[in-house]
Amino acid sequence: MTPPFADSLLFSYVRRRARTTPVRPIADLRLTEIRRVLVVLTTGLGDAILSTPVLPALRAALPGAEIRLFCRAAWAPLFATDPDLDAVIPYAGKYRRFFATLRALRKFHPDLTVVLHGNDPDILPLCYLAGSPFIIRIPTAGTRYGFLLSNRERDVDRATLPGLHYIENRLRILDTLGIPPVTHSPRVHLAGELRRRNNDALRGEIGPGPYWVMHAHAADAYKVWPVEKARALLERVRAYRPGLAVVLTGGAQDREDLERLAAGIAGVHNFAGRLDIAGTATALGGAACVVAPDTGVAHLASALDIPLVALFAPTSAEWIGPRARTAVPVILQKPRTCDPCVEKQCPYTPKNCMDQIGVNEVFDALSHTLH
Repeated sequence: MTPPFADSLLFSYVRRRARTTPVRPIADLRLTEIRRVLVVLTTGLGDAILSTPVLPALRAALPGAEIRLFCRAAWAPLFATDPDLDAVIPYAGKYRRFFATLRALRKFHPDLTVVLHGNDPDILPLCYLAGSPFIIRIPTAGTRYGFLLSNRERDVDRATLPGLHYIENRLRILDTLGIPPVTHSPRVHLAGELRRRNNDALRGEIGPGPYWVMHAHAADAYKVWPVEKARALLERVRAYRPGLAVVLTGGAQDREDLERLAAGIAGVHNFAGRLDIAGTATALGGAACVVAPDTGVAHLASALDIPLVALFAPTSAEWIGPRARTAVPVILQKPRTCDPCVEKQCPYTPKNCMDQIGVNEVFDALSHTLH
């Protein structure tokens, strides 16, 4: 819960302080002088994963610098052993643990802050109050704290560019810094011991055989495939490959819905609400294939280089679709059925445009991937 007047009080304080101690313009930046870099990624899972191609480029350009990631506490296990990072500073959420977080950031005292995604109102003030003389973010327009950005005078950085995939738009920040990209594919790392513990727990329930993962839900209902089609797919795959178990993933709020989805179907294991992000990554990492709509779990599967069948209708995979290093995601894309799309206010959910995706085509894509 946001404390009363927190936004206005913080803005007034930071604005006043920035008048006497402003951030330095990007023209003053010398990468050879940078010793500590803070990378900010306090966003949802999908956005965080799609931003990861920036990390190896920063490491390659600044091999002697200490690079720390400031990310959502829930995603920290995905980055704790990343070879391009030296440490992770967890973000508890909007104004939560504000002063403890500020102390951790001040202790690090970054020379350069690279904001890949951080929309919460306390993010830019935290970076500034941590003492960072350079703060870089794209887009620069549309933020209340634009005066804290070192690149605010660069017109090319004002907005994301239409026609570019999300990853390419994120990589534009490297151009601002004068750093070449290393890769255009996302990736995550999970500590071996953590992976082993989670795998032991998973296998203790489903047994040693092969399995595939269905992630049926998404954060937004308009992206979800209708439940009767998801159930029909489960029944058909179980009849086709009875020795192939199914793992259902999701949040605690999805558990009861997934129990109804799988009711009476043998070999389906509902792990919704029982796995943290490390457990989810472990489950995805051992799967023969993953089926998911446009959601962070789909991007996580691709970042782990796991075969994926991704279901898209209201959103465009061309602009925000999953990418993998070697595994080629199968994208089932349908057009929007309404123009303009009202997204979260869709009056047709659950029979929205995701209903265009047929059971047969998902089954065919999955069975082809499993061979």
